Amino acid sequence: MANITRRNVIELSAVAAGSFGLADAADRRSEPNTGATTVGIERYEPTPSLPGIPLISYAVVHRDIAYLSGITADPANLGDVKDQTRHILARIDALLAKAGTSKSKLLTAQVWLTDMNLFAAHNDAWNEWVDPKNRPVRACLLSPQLWRPGMLVEIMATAAI
Repeated sequence: MANITRRNVIELSAVAAGSFGLADAADRRSEPNTGATTVGIERYEPTPSLPGIPLISYAVVHRDIAYLSGITADPANLGDVKDQTRHILARIDALLAKAGTSKSKLLTAQVWLTDMNLFAAHNDAWNEWVDPKNRPVRACLLSPQLWRPGMLVEIMATAAI
């Protein structure tokens, strides 16, 4: 049996829709809880509706691109910058998998560190993880504070599907 991927389904849907003059309709879905129509947008891992927590999705897919929000380590298990980076990268792997892609298809990454003295240690953990044959472009910025005390690093990424 052929290995069917998300990309195959999208391509076949587009071809079929084009055959019936429904190209626009094939790419439209109803947005949950609003009834609004969106063009081929999928959202993964929405945050809960709690006071002080932003209403966001941790991953959004549109056409052939997966956009990940800023990912931080679990506030209950904060360690040093290497531990936090490894935890974040594991979360990124899981989100990319849900979106139908992987780190080998990363396009960009943005990193925020609370202390640039942590740059080399963070890079050690990053270099253990990143696909050396498919290196994304990346920026690393100083952020004096992240959303919770003790958090040292946050990473946002974009990947092709």
